[in-house]
Amino acid sequence: MREACTNLIYELVKQDARVMALTADSRNGVYERIRDEFPAQYMDYGISEANMASSAAGLAASGMIPFLFGMTNFMAMRAFEFIRNDVAIPSYNVKFIGIFSGLSRGGWGATHQGTEDVALLRSLPNLLVITPATPIEAREATRWAYRHEGPVYIRLEASGEKEYFSNIYEFAPGIGQKLRGGRDITLITMGPILSEAMEVAEELEKENIYARVLSLSTVEPIDESLILEAALHTKGILTLEEHTIEGGLGSAVAEVLAEAGIGTRFRRLGLHGCATGCGNREEIRALNGISKDDVCRTVRQMMEA
Repeated sequence: MREACTNLIYELVKQDARVMALTADSRNGVYERIRDEFPAQYMDYGISEANMASSAAGLAASGMIPFLFGMTNFMAMRAFEFIRNDVAIPSYNVKFIGIFSGLSRGGWGATHQGTEDVALLRSLPNLLVITPATPIEAREATRWAYRHEGPVYIRLEASGEKEYFSNIYEFAPGIGQKLRGGRDITLITMGPILSEAMEVAEELEKENIYARVLSLSTVEPIDESLILEAALHTKGILTLEEHTIEGGLGSAVAEVLAEAGIGTRFRRLGLHGCATGCGNREEIRALNGISKDDVCRTVRQMMEA
């Protein structure tokens, strides 16, 4: 997803002199290419995400369109006050690209696991938070962000994610995607853990359990109609996210169900704050109860209830 997103930013830099590529010591190969070919549209702030956020607000106030590229934890949490005060409240046209979200850097420990950023940033005014699930969705969310007048935060995880969308896909905030139909249980996901849900659905079908799979790239706004339809036409809802369930996808879906007064079997699978343990992504998922086996086990329990 990182390459899909930053390759588009490179094209935007070439086409539009207002577009700037900003980073805080987190550049990838594409951003280095921008640095070498378009030095006037590139800035590296070093390990200083707060300064980068405030500077981006000034650039946006001057008519520029800055795309900030940095690690999720350091950009969303270290610079949170500056995002709030300098960007979100005045609604400046700043685009944040947060990398290594979720457990994609599980081996680096909690300091580098971006697992609370949606909960924090969805509370801010004017700031749209997007969690793409695939490279195409990341690319199209970036294209949408460029065209949108206002602050946007795009939450990226790792690279090499499975693709479930076609090249004609168009991103729109608040519009979820139904990737698989099913009458028994609904799996609602946020981000690339969608691939786990799709594999779970295939596995459960062997047991005659038919799972519907929904992918929500935004939780504010959220696709209420898609959630309510699932609640009415399947026997339960299970949310799945590489993020804390407090304030994340699970909380957002629960809010929709509660406010609509719909009673259904409902479970949330995700993290409780920071992840436990240190290891590769699969190991951390298993340690924290969000592996494919954990999802299958939870669905079976819900179906037996």
